[in-house]
Amino acid sequence: MAAYDRLPPGEKRLADTTLSRLGNLASYSATELAAEAQVSKATAARFFRRVGYASFGHARRQARAEAQLASPLHAMADLDPRERRTDALSRHLATDVRNLTETFRRHSPEPFARAVSLIAKAPRLRVIGLRNGHFVAQHATYLLAQLRGEVASLPGSSLTLAEDLASLNRKDALLVVDFRRRATMLPKVVGAARAAGISLIFIAGSGMSSLSRPGDIVLHCQTAGASIFDSYVAAVSIVNYLGASVARELGRSSRKRLETIETLHDVLADIQH
Repeated sequence: MAAYDRLPPGEKRLADTTLSRLGNLASYSATELAAEAQVSKATAARFFRRVGYASFGHARRQARAEAQLASPLHAMADLDPRERRTDALSRHLATDVRNLTETFRRHSPEPFARAVSLIAKAPRLRVIGLRNGHFVAQHATYLLAQLRGEVASLPGSSLTLAEDLASLNRKDALLVVDFRRRATMLPKVVGAARAAGISLIFIAGSGMSSLSRPGDIVLHCQTAGASIFDSYVAAVSIVNYLGASVARELGRSSRKRLETIETLHDVLADIQH
């Protein structure tokens, strides 16, 4: 993903093909991938060298070795019961700091600015995240709903996903939180939103097949974990940054909404100060 924007068109097609087959990449040959991406074998060889492999065979061996790494059960085999708690804590902290640093170092300001503008201006904003992405999506919904109206999570409490999507149009936006081991329903939701012309923003883990297409806004985040679970510190940081930036973008209207919310908290007495 770090090299994606700089790839020539043919290699970019091959990158899309490769990313869409990460789950079973080891079952493909370089010739098969090149044919599906409609590029030459020479282009395929250049692509895999460009992204750091001696050959496609090298990449396929790594894919085979890492096929189960996303599973916490698989990762438990590497736990060392003799490791000191202080060492485990230090490794955990170092991993989260690295995830934050690498996530923001690799991004230019441009996709963030586009995301903020779209979130602020779309008549309706919907947010979806399933499985590991659910709590990040809920946090994004909670923050952004304080700043503007017509923000909601999908699916709603009544699970009327089809009805919710049918209510949106090409002026609206969908924020998609997408991490590895994705739910099988998520690509279908993204496909339906794309067919309806809804603008798409992705907060996505790196190193996985992409649901995005040219023209979408994609904010990649590092999710490497220090132990058996992935880390979503960088994803939450992106959400917080988007929220603060949207507040600045909306200016007076977001301040007025926040004032109304605070007044209602006083009336409802639902917060203990």
